[in-house]
Amino acid sequence: MTTTQWGIREVALATFFDLTTGKALVQLSNLKTAGLENSAETVYARGGRGNAKIMGFSSNREGKVVLQDAVFTNQVLAMLTGNGLVNASQNIYKREVLTVTGGAASLKHTPASGGALIGVYTLKPDGSHGTELSYTSAAVAAGTYKITGKALAFHASDLADGAQAVAYYQTASAPASSKITVSSDKFAGSFKVVLDCLVRDAVTQKDYAAQVVIGNAKMDNNWKIQTAATGDPSAFDITLDILKPVNGTEMWTMTVYDETLLA
Repeated sequence: MTTTQWGIREVALATFFDLTTGKALVQLSNLKTAGLENSAETVYARGGRGNAKIMGFSSNREGKVVLQDAVFTNQVLAMLTGNGLVNASQNIYKREVLTVTGGAASLKHTPASGGALIGVYTLKPDGSHGTELSYTSAAVAAGTYKITGKALAFHASDLADGAQAVAYYQTASAPASSKITVSSDKFAGSFKVVLDCLVRDAVTQKDYAAQVVIGNAKMDNNWKIQTAATGDPSAFDITLDILKPVNGTEMWTMTVYDETLLA
């Protein structure tokens, strides 16, 4: 016999399964909070003196899964966007401040394409852009720069020794880089969600396992990524609407069990 009166403290583990294949997609083991919200609407018949409530008719049953993750997971972001992850080299934008010596300076990274960079400017003492320099493949003249590989060449009349320039360019990332895409024609999907919890018996103080199974949960398309200079690290909020099965009424179940007595 398991507990009939229990408390819950530890956060759940959330596992997502593909509805078509039944295969596990990802487990979130760093959740800050995991909750189930349940609601319904009640319409009352009223009458008599004072027009008091006589009886209620309940409908519009709804449920939500509300998760807050301490970390961001690429697979979950892909599930929220409706787009798959792309693991391949990507062009990355870089901004680099260069100190010129002898009319030359070198970039930290190799530009993704030959020829002109996105932009090259002389740099003012306050860090703002000065004169924009133009790319040339010929001899460097005033107002121009030349690039070979990572090496930039300038004209002495534009940048003396110790002067600074700023370069904007793209460089290739490693082949294993992950690309997450939000597109206008793709949306968050639906998944089976299993929440594994730990509960404690109010009388014996013994711990039991509890498992919540949600057969079909639609991810909310509204989500955000925030950055801040102060405060706690940014958390990731994930909300799902619980859907009714087509051939039944069971929206979710919770089983409390003794893990030491599993078959």
